[in-house]
Amino acid sequence: MSAADTSIIGTVQKARKLAALAGLLASPYILAALVILVLLFFIVLLTLFPFLIFADKESLSADAAGSSSSWYTVPTQLDADGSFYFWPAPSIANISSTFGYRDIGDGLEGHEGIDIANGPAKTENQPVYAMAAGTVTVAGAVNGYGQAIYIDHGGGLLTKYGHLSTVMDVKPGDSVQKGQRIGFIGAGKVGRSTGPHLHFQVEVNGRAVNPMDYVVMPNAGIPLELAYRALDIPAVIDFLKDRKSALANTTTLRMIDQAGKSQNVDPHLLLAITGQEQGFVPVTNNHASEIIRNPWNVFGCWCSGKGATLTTEEAAVIAAKTIVKLSQNRPEGRDPIQWLVARDNPHGYYASDTGWWIGVSKFYKALLAV
Repeated sequence: MSAADTSIIGTVQKARKLAALAGLLASPYILAALVILVLLFFIVLLTLFPFLIFADKESLSADAAGSSSSWYTVPTQLDADGSFYFWPAPSIANISSTFGYRDIGDGLEGHEGIDIANGPAKTENQPVYAMAAGTVTVAGAVNGYGQAIYIDHGGGLLTKYGHLSTVMDVKPGDSVQKGQRIGFIGAGKVGRSTGPHLHFQVEVNGRAVNPMDYVVMPNAGIPLELAYRALDIPAVIDFLKDRKSALANTTTLRMIDQAGKSQNVDPHLLLAITGQEQGFVPVTNNHASEIIRNPWNVFGCWCSGKGATLTTEEAAVIAAKTIVKLSQNRPEGRDPIQWLVARDNPHGYYASDTGWWIGVSKFYKALLAV
């Protein structure tokens, strides 16, 4: 057989195979199977659509609900009232030099604090606030810092604020409250520095420790008004019992509190949302035991799909992460809760009802008062 004949035979065989495949695809059974697959694809897409809008990238991963990782480190140390300590420069959400060893031109050295700066224009003369309540022990010239303020918070806890302006709001011996303005970042090079910045240092019994174990940057997405503060669980239980709520349970509230803490979101706000979304889940509701596992309707609903498989803490973490995402880029002067449902929010909105925030705000205010 010649090479030409072999080529012709091969071509014919390929053509027969293609014809057989085309006939198979034309089979009504195959066509029906393809139609079913397409329908299943659209059903899955519609089920996940609400979550794809509101959940962030981390929430899409299998382990996101139990994760506390984010763009920042969650502080391990809390103030006496269970809330986070105050970030000393709220107008600046950038660390130019971290705690630990560094080299700024004179060789490797230990850096006993963090430097907070965001370029001269956004750093010079910015206000500085006390991390916690305490007594001012130093307010003036300090070698290396130029101008500095030291505050003794008691119990061996001391904070230092260096490279400040000579314009200060406090003097040695003054008592200050948490979040009280104490001075301003200096302009230019103040003391031993490469440019304007706030050197913020935390000491425990005379030893410098990592300040990020105590404070969290405001640019974590949450405005200070909505940042984490611990639940007074017995008081909140009384509040919820008055409303005959199925959420009035210590274990449930601890899960919500832990979820809020992991994302630096106030758990009182998470509870306020359950008030607006589910009327705090009345015990008389036939599905109360199911609803309390997901009273924020993450993944679309507590009643079906992924939303019906979550624990209370998992659902609360996802709701908190959504709040963090939606809180970003809030224009100055906009109410932080209203911004969560604002139609001009570039990150989406939490609820379709534009009046949602009014009810949430009412419940939030009531919960903070317990």
